[in-house]
Amino acid sequence: MTDSMDKVRLVVGAGIIERVIPDAEQALKIYKKITDYTYLDYLPVTPRDLVVPEDLAVTLALNSRVGSKAVESLMEKRSISLAGLPDKPLEAADDNDLEAAADQIMVLVGLKGFGASVTSKLLHKKRPALIPVMDNSAIFGAYMNPDWPQKKAGSDTVKDRKLILEALRRIRFDITRPENEGVWARLGKDREMRSRIELFDCVWWGWFKQKTRNSYQERMDKEGRIE
Repeated sequence: MTDSMDKVRLVVGAGIIERVIPDAEQALKIYKKITDYTYLDYLPVTPRDLVVPEDLAVTLALNSRVGSKAVESLMEKRSISLAGLPDKPLEAADDNDLEAAADQIMVLVGLKGFGASVTSKLLHKKRPALIPVMDNSAIFGAYMNPDWPQKKAGSDTVKDRKLILEALRRIRFDITRPENEGVWARLGKDREMRSRIELFDCVWWGWFKQKTRNSYQERMDKEGRIE
């Protein structure tokens, strides 16, 4: 969707918490400036259908909370099969596929040191078109929070399957909704290999950072503090 100034507008909220990102391309620039696509551009050398301890390393590029407990959990397991994880993009996934994805996510979430955030950052590199990055603050604390940005986004670790499945459903809704048709080609014009969920994540995260910064500054102004 574009406006009269030819800005790309992205509608998000899955019909539940509706928001409009007025300039998705600007949000994309913010994401790139902060991350330089380090995580997204990295091509794993580990097996595509197995999770091994070395897979945790790439999550650090997104400032994940991965620690020694997660590493030890995977070292004890040696490897975890992803045979049950669908091999299709999220926009083409049906409800059974989402249930299967949630089940696979929960296998890792059930280990010490893992939550939805670290798990999704790890599994996204295995299925970059299916598993979105589900950050504690950006997704669970803001995207799915009706009180954000009026109230600060939370950052609690998420381990609830129902909430994880709901996040997958909402993101699928937003990347397939008619209002956003045509937006993905425009956003991906310089990065043809980006999956739709990667573009969504970059735009949402960039906008989340911008809104968070603006909300923080507004609070400082109200309190008479200068930052």
